[in-house]
Amino acid sequence: MAIKGKTKGRSAKAVTRGPKPVYQPVKKRLIAKREFWLVILSILGVAVVVGLVAGFMAERNSSAQDELERRMRATMSSFQGQIDPILSTVGQAQPPAGYQVFSDLSTAVDSLVAEKPDARADSRALTQSATDAASSAKTALEALRSIDETALIRDKGFSEEFVLYVINAKDNLVRAMTLYGESAKLLELAADSQGAERAELAARTKAILNAATDTFDRGYAEYVEAQTKAGVFAPPAPGLPAPTGAS
Repeated sequence: MAIKGKTKGRSAKAVTRGPKPVYQPVKKRLIAKREFWLVILSILGVAVVVGLVAGFMAERNSSAQDELERRMRATMSSFQGQIDPILSTVGQAQPPAGYQVFSDLSTAVDSLVAEKPDARADSRALTQSATDAASSAKTALEALRSIDETALIRDKGFSEEFVLYVINAKDNLVRAMTLYGESAKLLELAADSQGAERAELAARTKAILNAATDTFDRGYAEYVEAQTKAGVFAPPAPGLPAPTGAS
């Protein structure tokens, strides 16, 4: 009789193991990271360097500006020391920023222009005013021409505006003295003339005198502007006598 063998039991299925747990480090906050602080320190270091450089540059620029202003004051003081004595021989300051010159010449010319045929102005007085004005204008002209304004402003780093004020001031004052001298000579000729010739010379004298006054006023205004730019302009105080001179 056949012996039945034991039947093989079914083997249990193998269970697949799950993945091993992986360690997940705890993330540090941004401010706790070393790299973060290294970046911050680098930025701060750059900022400090930039600040120091900017400070040094500002200090250097400030020192350069102070030195420039000192040179401007010195130059303008020297220029004034030459201009003011000349102007005082032909007129006087009119505060706050004006100057009147050759007032006697202007009065004489006005009287000549306004005279009537039956009431002629005193020819001797006109001639004296013309002679005095011509002499004063010539002396002032020579003194102004002797001023070397180029030497005062050359290679000193001054602005173009300041340089032009100085140059134009002197040039216009020189032209004005030339015109005042010409009007004085015409006045002298007119004083010795009569009739239509006298009237024509009077009109020409007045026209040149007006041109002289306009030119002087322009030159003196530029002279004041130059002083203002240099920080040395000080108008005469009201009520105080202004310098006087031949007019």
